[in-house]
Amino acid sequence: MDIQAEINWIHQEIDKVKDPSFVEKLKHLLQSINNTTIDSDASYNLDIESALDNIKKGNFYTENEAKEIAKKWGRK
Repeated sequence: MDIQAEINWIHQEIDKVKDPSFVEKLKHLLQSINNTTIDSDASYNLDIESALDNIKKGNFYTENEAKEIAKKWGRK
């Protein structure tokens, strides 16, 4: 595995991201990996708060929409 090639690919994909919610989650993931002192309960609560905010803004899928999305997984 060429780690530098993998990192370059990740950088390219991150540059394409336009979803602030995804960026926030990625930020928390990287912080938790790089800093083992982060309280996992606090991180969990942040995720819940973020999810509730998204629901309030109407950023969610119906059950049927989620099922349709799931059907497409792994078919690339």
